[in-house]
Amino acid sequence: MKEIIPLDSFQRKESVMFFKDFANPNVSVTCMVDASECYRRAKSVGDRFFHHYLHAILKAVNEIKELHYRFTPTGEIACYDRIDVLSPIRLTGHDSFTTLRFPYDTDRMAFISSVKEIIENAGSLTSFGEEEGLQEYDVVLVSAIPDLPFTSISYTQKHRHGNDFPLINVGKMESDGRMPIAICVNHAFVDGQHLSHFYKLVQQYLDSDR
Repeated sequence: MKEIIPLDSFQRKESVMFFKDFANPNVSVTCMVDASECYRRAKSVGDRFFHHYLHAILKAVNEIKELHYRFTPTGEIACYDRIDVLSPIRLTGHDSFTTLRFPYDTDRMAFISSVKEIIENAGSLTSFGEEEGLQEYDVVLVSAIPDLPFTSISYTQKHRHGNDFPLINVGKMESDGRMPIAICVNHAFVDGQHLSHFYKLVQQYLDSDR
């Protein structure tokens, strides 16, 4: 579900007006997190590490209201009550990727079970799938680059008003457990304090047994 918020009553009206004519209103940040506990927990139950850190990221996104704001195709401001995740997935036996949508669940194991089922049922899809046919922007995109320990990243931009939804990339975990996570957001909606809170929550959920 989404709520359309009139600009005049939007709490970040001044920010929207300031950034609306920017050629690039996005801001990108890359920070290192400690993923060692998350990795240990995933391996102890025979799960993919990706599934566990994906839930930590998505849970953090859902707890920060500013990451729920989007511009609609007609330029209105929308706030979604729940954010799901799109992720490019390499299917077994294929060199190409398909983008799949995974619904958010506060319960980590329920979320992971759903992710496994969706991937198993994806069959031989080789297109960008969900992203191509997306009708609502109630998502974030999380892409994994498991062989690259990057320290920064830049992003393409689809529209003058910024990307349709936040973009997140996760890099290679180093031997000391440190792992880069990059996020690109629209600065009209998200400030540095919100990004700081995002990384704090991600770290909390990477470490948590729940």
